Amino acid sequence: MSATGTILVVEDEAKVAHALQEGLQAKGYTVALAHTGEQALLTASGRSFDLILLDLMLPGCDNLQVLATLRARQVRTPVLVSLWTMAMASKG
Repeated sequence: MSATGTILVVEDEAKVAHALQEGLQAKGYTVALAHTGEQALLTASGRSFDLILLDLMLPGCDNLQVLATLRARQVRTPVLVSLWTMAMASKG
């Protein structure tokens, strides 16, 4: 079964970002990548997404501020804040 929709993946770890992109595209989603909070704000404000996957641990960025800024800009896209990088780091 193939899905449709557009997802913004916000992840600074290139391997994780590309793995998510490949997996989601294999299921039929269109995927855009952002590697910083600033890129995420620019990308999410400039086009419509069905979902935003936001890594909790982006370097040099308060990710809750990214979410607050999106909401202040009237971006109402559902956002899933992810801990996948934290989970991977704890596995060593």
